[in-house]
Amino acid sequence: MKKFLSAALGAVVGLGLYAAPADAHGVYFANRFDQKALVLGEGPIDNAYDPACALGIDAYDVDFMPTTIERVDYSDHMSVVPSDRLGVTATFFDYGYFAKTTDGQVIPTRDYSNIENLVSVTHARKYNVHYWSDAVKPGGLYNVPIQIVPSVNPLTLRRGDTLELRIYKDGQPYANAPVIADVIGNLASEMQADANGYVSVRVANNGLNVIGVEVAFPTADPNVKEKVFSSLSFILPAE
Repeated sequence: MKKFLSAALGAVVGLGLYAAPADAHGVYFANRFDQKALVLGEGPIDNAYDPACALGIDAYDVDFMPTTIERVDYSDHMSVVPSDRLGVTATFFDYGYFAKTTDGQVIPTRDYSNIENLVSVTHARKYNVHYWSDAVKPGGLYNVPIQIVPSVNPLTLRRGDTLELRIYKDGQPYANAPVIADVIGNLASEMQADANGYVSVRVANNGLNVIGVEVAFPTADPNVKEKVFSSLSFILPAE
């Protein structure tokens, strides 16, 4: 298993024309239009986004050693071109700031100081670990602050199998972490990890599976909370 360390992403990315409300949106890789596309979505809904929001993608080969990956940016999303030896990727995504007002508006903004009737501001950060090969031995990644670590490579399982997970926050087991076992098909159903960060889920789907943890944290600014959505994703072959 890789060593865990806490890390924070520094840059704030412009939201452009594509911003959608931040709640419950995760990022994960999926098969879209003959691409291995990085999807921003919740449940069955995908949203366009500025590819600059994807701050970086760390790639590891089937031996869990660092490698490179080809990235392709489009006007409203990005994709990757995986090699045959690609094992795992970790994606870092900064969706920016969203201001909520008393009349229910959600406004993407870098500067909320002049917004009238402000209720709160959310800074949305998203992380994803995706398994590409069933040959790689699962492990943790040092620079993903909230992470869902599988006990076995999920690509060795099938729909209906039980997958044991351990949730980590800043390199330590995350007690009572809230876990969405099926982000694609059952977003509203949440379960809880135990006091040591363990939780067992059922592999939900043939095809795309996304497991998520979404948590909000206070910041030094009392008006701003940081909302983190971290996911584990994998694509099973059809049976």
